Amino acid sequence: MSSQPPFLSVLKPNPPPIWYVTNGEVLVGPVYTSLLVRGVEEGRVPEHCRVSADSGRWRRLLSVREIAARHRLYASPEEVVEALAELEHPRERIRDAEELSHHATRLAMLVTRAECGMLHLRDRGARSFSTRAVLGPISTRGLSDVLPEADLVVRAAYLGRPVVGPPYGPVEDALALRFAGSEGGVGGAAMLPIFLGNSLVAMLELSRPGHAFRRSDLRRAERTVQRALFDHTN
Repeated sequence: MSSQPPFLSVLKPNPPPIWYVTNGEVLVGPVYTSLLVRGVEEGRVPEHCRVSADSGRWRRLLSVREIAARHRLYASPEEVVEALAELEHPRERIRDAEELSHHATRLAMLVTRAECGMLHLRDRGARSFSTRAVLGPISTRGLSDVLPEADLVVRAAYLGRPVVGPPYGPVEDALALRFAGSEGGVGGAAMLPIFLGNSLVAMLELSRPGHAFRRSDLRRAERTVQRALFDHTN
């Protein structure tokens, strides 16, 4: 009786880099990138600090890819509030499904600090999804394409199951491969099936460099897209 071989990931993890950090007076390290990013976010590592992977060649803090990406995409609380306020009166500006998809995806990227985002809308009266928005530093070649029903990520959406990585498995790999050509790479990826009531109406897909998305941010993104789609259809 033969056992099924284990699934092999096509995305092999690299050893996480470690850093030494100095403010010119105090030297700390080694620390993993995730801890360094957290220190920057919480204000414990000021932007004037220098970092080194070997405590020999020092460089600017923003030369660390994950920190540079988060700095570039960071939005202040005021900017988030202002953007979400756009959902209050969208009807006079939004004309069609493509504009709505672009609007909802942009807001979802803002609240999650994603580098790239896609929104796939489910066609009325059908099971298929069509790609209606592709945002960020990534090819738009798949825009307007219909996703195959056999796609692993689509099958997860049909089951109402979100896909979040890392860690990565076959479904998470399939999602990450959609963003493989993005500028910053895929450190974190997420797919959220979007429901209105009991009806599956869309799939939101996000990626960014660095680490995985926070669950609380993904919940905000889900509510943002749900609200945008609900307001447009009612």
